[in-house]
Amino acid sequence: MPEARRAQCRYSPSRRASLTITAAALTVAIYSCSAGGDQAGAHAPETGSASAKPTEAVAHTQGAADTPVWISQLQMTSVATGWALLWTGNPNAHAPMQLARTTNGGRTWRIVTPATAPPLATADLVLNAATADRAWLAVARSKSAGGGARGTTVVYRTGDGGRTWQHSEPLPGSELVALDITGRSRGWLLESLGEAMNQNPVSLYRSTDGGVRWSLVARSPGMAGDPATSSGLPVGCDKSGVAFESAQVGWITSYCPVVLASSDGGARWTPASLPIVARACQQGGCEIPAPEIAGGSVFLVAEAYPANARLLVSADHGLTWQAGPMPAGAGPYPRVTFFTARDGIAVSAWSQGRIGRDFFITTNGGLTWTAVRQGLRFGGNWDDFDFVSQRAGFGWKFPGSEPSAAPPRLFRTSDSGRTWASFVPRLS
Repeated sequence: MPEARRAQCRYSPSRRASLTITAAALTVAIYSCSAGGDQAGAHAPETGSASAKPTEAVAHTQGAADTPVWISQLQMTSVATGWALLWTGNPNAHAPMQLARTTNGGRTWRIVTPATAPPLATADLVLNAATADRAWLAVARSKSAGGGARGTTVVYRTGDGGRTWQHSEPLPGSELVALDITGRSRGWLLESLGEAMNQNPVSLYRSTDGGVRWSLVARSPGMAGDPATSSGLPVGCDKSGVAFESAQVGWITSYCPVVLASSDGGARWTPASLPIVARACQQGGCEIPAPEIAGGSVFLVAEAYPANARLLVSADHGLTWQAGPMPAGAGPYPRVTFFTARDGIAVSAWSQGRIGRDFFITTNGGLTWTAVRQGLRFGGNWDDFDFVSQRAGFGWKFPGSEPSAAPPRLFRTSDSGRTWASFVPRLS
């Protein structure tokens, strides 16, 4: 049975549930995840390729040992190993941001930022950590400080835990939506071309060599009223994520009750037929974060504030979907992670990022859920979590607004949150 795909998470200071982090902005952002994993397959020939930049880059080694760090984004690949985007000091005091890796459960971190990467604190970032050794980092920058000129994105990849890196040639665009990697060779990069009034033109790039070379495979019209493109990608609805379960089959989600499906590697897209009751989306509309893919099943969460969220599950590559309500205590914005087709966990979340007292676990693919009362009250806004199994997980808080604030602690549980231990993470 295929293993669960580790979550890739994005944070946006401008809107809820994005997959990017704009490190320079210290306004609070919220969480959404989509998955990455291992499958194989073939693509149709590609055109418009960005050529490779295969030279290896040695990572930066800035930062004094034993220095406390402020974690922004955490992606653990096991209870011991993982990756993080973090600040090497209080971000409110203009500390630099770095990419780092841990091998001891987050207690100490080694900086592995690619040497040729621009300052991360001025870039939009998407991190996709597949294993303890393999990871990808997309770095997007605007050409002008005001963001008026079209910028570029470079994708970095490592296969040795960040000791060396390869990177792509620059791709057009500086507003990342999502980076999805399937196996060792297939990847998709979704770029926003701007968003306003529920209009969001996008471009989709594809790689067949593990992220070194990228080709434009699909794009939407540039604005409402422009002729449709052959891809079928619409300009309407802000896009929230992309995920492929194989070289051919994938989905693009949005902040509307619309999910787009592709069966040819991303060249053409059509709306998926989802069992979402129309009245459930009438009051506040429905939003669908990026898909979770685990054990051959695809999971979607349809959020419809102020009503309870609904879980949609497909076990046949999206041909049919089963829908059911999430537990009432999970809130309208539950953060759902599946590790197999049956085992998953939901962090209860409400408006403004408020975390509930109970998390919920399932052992039957979301048909039923069991509440787990948390041993620690995550009462503040914008707490975040990363679970590597139904029992083992990590939690952390975004930095406060004071330059003199103490380093935040990293929390760890081995019993689904019934108890939590904590420590201050530091550079090794």
